[in-house]
Amino acid sequence: MCPVVHEAPRSRTPQLVALGSVAVDALLVLAKLTVGTLTGSLALISDAAHSGLDLVASAFALVAIRAASKPADREHPFGHGRAENLAAFCEGIALLVAATVIAFEGVGRLLSRGAPVDVTWYAIALPAATVVIESVRSTVLRRVARTYRSPALAANAQNRASDLLASVAVLIGLIAVRLGLHWADAAAALLVAVVIARSAVLLVWRSGDILIDRAPSDVEEAVARIIERVPGVKEIRSVRIRRSGAGLLGDARVATERLLSMEAAGELRNRIRTALADGYPDLDLTVVTEAQAREEQLVERVHAVAERVDAIHDLHNVTVELEQDGSLHLSMHAKLDGGLTLASATSASADLERRLREEFPGVWRIDVHLEPLEPDLVRGHDVTGGREDLAREVRQIVNSHPAVLGCEDVELSARGGRLVAHVVARMPADVTLDRAHEVETDLETRLRQRLPELQGVVARVIPEGAPVRPDPPPGPRC
Repeated sequence: MCPVVHEAPRSRTPQLVALGSVAVDALLVLAKLTVGTLTGSLALISDAAHSGLDLVASAFALVAIRAASKPADREHPFGHGRAENLAAFCEGIALLVAATVIAFEGVGRLLSRGAPVDVTWYAIALPAATVVIESVRSTVLRRVARTYRSPALAANAQNRASDLLASVAVLIGLIAVRLGLHWADAAAALLVAVVIARSAVLLVWRSGDILIDRAPSDVEEAVARIIERVPGVKEIRSVRIRRSGAGLLGDARVATERLLSMEAAGELRNRIRTALADGYPDLDLTVVTEAQAREEQLVERVHAVAERVDAIHDLHNVTVELEQDGSLHLSMHAKLDGGLTLASATSASADLERRLREEFPGVWRIDVHLEPLEPDLVRGHDVTGGREDLAREVRQIVNSHPAVLGCEDVELSARGGRLVAHVVARMPADVTLDRAHEVETDLETRLRQRLPELQGVVARVIPEGAPVRPDPPPGPRC
């Protein structure tokens, strides 16, 4: 409920301002047309025509703002923001037509000297009052357009600025006529036409750029610079941005690690949007992540090939061996569904080998060790307390290893008639991971050889100062 309550005033304010602008235009059209007809002033009649088109333009803006505020739907998945840009474009076209008609009539009066103009006090008072009205209205429209980022109101504010100049021209022309310069009224009408035409060209140009998806100036480069600083982005392949009403729509293609998981890719996309939120809060960006292939990453390429074989769920112990003659020897362990027949598993292995030979033309031999995929859940229980003798022997064997500083923990687990030992040993913190893994493998081999009743051993080493395990959660053990 809260978002609706806070958002409602924001969406109604531009509509109320646009509605007020329509009412003001209607009054000005009526006043200028009446006074222009009574006095015979072409400048006032031209300004009335200008205000009449302003009335239509203000109505366009009101309808467009209401349309743009609608949420996205099935027929308009990107929203209705372009309605405001279309309204601004139509307003510009209408102003161009008005400028042409006024200019044609003004030139005709200058050439034919036309009928005399009766410059009364109210004929001068009306454009003077219009100058004040348009000054206030232009300021209000500009502020509301900037606050709510409304192209339709911004176009209306620009049009009001041109109305202000036109009214000043009419006022000066009528004063000049009263001073005896009878041609000044037609000249003022021509000046009104020039002012209208300039405003119209700017409106058509700017709104037309948006409607044909011209990229906003410098926005794409700025967005790309922000994205390239996000951790995990290896390369920016494309960024496209376009305006839609008050907001921005776009898409970006970025390259990431080749084996990035779907979860990690989703997190990367979120980090990109978060990085852009401060500078571009109105940008709706679609981010597409693509793998970055690197020829020198041989093991990564093996894993990437295996990802394309549906039957293979996991690949590990991958080794790429360079033979003396320059050929490659690939070996790996692949896990498949344990319920597959040997024939089906071998077929999947052959498919993997075929794909690997396509990826590595210089490969000589490929050895794939097939393993069944582990079950999702294994039932077991801790029997360390009942087998202290065996646990003691495990500690002695671990402590006797020359590379180990000490045995930190032993747990014996019974799993369906199988006994598995879990061992934690401590080593110096500055050893490499390669050396730590060698010690883990050596410990597992020694324990299985010396204690045959252990059907499985899981050994891990931790550095000096590190806890054996994180603090367990409160409550009973599951």
